Amino acid sequence: MDLLRRYSNRTLWTKQLLSLPKVTAEVASSTVRIRRATPIRLSTQQIADLVRGYRAGQNTYELADRFGLHRATVSAHLHRQGVTVRRQGLNADGVDHAVHLYQQGWSLARIGDHLSVDGGTVWSALKAQGVRLRDPHGRER
Repeated sequence: MDLLRRYSNRTLWTKQLLSLPKVTAEVASSTVRIRRATPIRLSTQQIADLVRGYRAGQNTYELADRFGLHRATVSAHLHRQGVTVRRQGLNADGVDHAVHLYQQGWSLARIGDHLSVDGGTVWSALKAQGVRLRDPHGRER
């Protein structure tokens, strides 16, 4: 019953609300507003430079930094231009090395960092090789 009374007594809450400072026009105008970034529109020449850079061997991350874009936007431009996107991942030597490191007890994330790929890429490669994976706590699955 005491709990019901505590939450039913609105006068306490009303007094506390009334004691809060009033919002004035000065306070409201000083509110920080977050502006969304203006989308970057690449010119035809910039898109051609982006495609040339990719074909010359730059990756999407490097091009994103160069043009001030997100890497997904770079990929989208490349796809729209009909460019075949290189698949990053592990080659046969990288997979063998990943299997060896995993059997030594390395985590998927650590192997990924070591081989400059995502841990999920390592996981997929090990599964494809038929490696029996440990659970996150090191036990056999």
